[in-house]
Amino acid sequence: MRFVEYSRIEKILASAFVLFLLLASINFLSELNNAIERPDFGDYESKYVSKELLENRSRLLVMFKHFRSLYEEAKTNLTKANELYIFKREEYRVALESGNATEEIKNEYLRAKEEYEKAYLAFQVIERAYVDIEKQLNSVNQQIDQLREKAYQEYRNAYSAYRAKVLALKLIFVIPIFLASFLIFRRYKNIYAVSLIAYSSLLFAYLIVQAVWNTFQVIGLSLFGAVATVLALYYIRKEYFKLEKLYKRRIGQNKCYSCGFPIKDDYIFCPNCGAKLKEKCEKCNAMKPIYLEFCPYCGTSLGE
Repeated sequence: MRFVEYSRIEKILASAFVLFLLLASINFLSELNNAIERPDFGDYESKYVSKELLENRSRLLVMFKHFRSLYEEAKTNLTKANELYIFKREEYRVALESGNATEEIKNEYLRAKEEYEKAYLAFQVIERAYVDIEKQLNSVNQQIDQLREKAYQEYRNAYSAYRAKVLALKLIFVIPIFLASFLIFRRYKNIYAVSLIAYSSLLFAYLIVQAVWNTFQVIGLSLFGAVATVLALYYIRKEYFKLEKLYKRRIGQNKCYSCGFPIKDDYIFCPNCGAKLKEKCEKCNAMKPIYLEFCPYCGTSLGE
């Protein structure tokens, strides 16, 4: 096949052609997400969680906040009343032991005791009401969570079906483009065909990565990346490190094709491993490097 050299501007324009087509196609693929009606979790939630149950939870939540405020206030009052009661009790006890107990000290002690008992009773009443409201609210929340889990399971199944349909639409768009560009590339193999195959390959790769990410997210993408890396390494090893290419690359770098030791142009054998570096050309008898497709002096093909 005749080799065609393309100018830098042609290569830049070809790259721009690929970029613009890719951006337009990715935008079109994004629009396909809206081609099918997307499931709404609210529809499934309302199917399982009744409006009355949500209103009951809202009512209990308002009561819970109110009684929590009363509970904290009653707890603070009880603490203060208890501290005052203990202080007055000790004051009255010391006065009795020292014989200095007066009627005023006794009355202050009795009032502190009475206030403490009232605060304790009020705290008990509010605490029972607060705990009861909290239990009711927790029970309703648990019931709602169970119903929402059922709704989410049904929504998840519907969303999976939605994504499968969208993916099918995207494949209907991408696969024909990929096949057509591949056929054009096989037929013409010029810079325009290369641009098309690059565009379709990148678009197909984008679709695969997007599908893997949507389905498996980090784990799936990691597995996909690992497989892609292994395949890339295999391809590079197979193409870049093939013996024939390795020999040519080392010969072009003035190195021994066998061991990579630096050599000079007039060496016939490698001074490091003893490998034969040159042989006579059958047509011009010049000493040419071995493992070349053509003689550098007369252009004779090795296959001729």
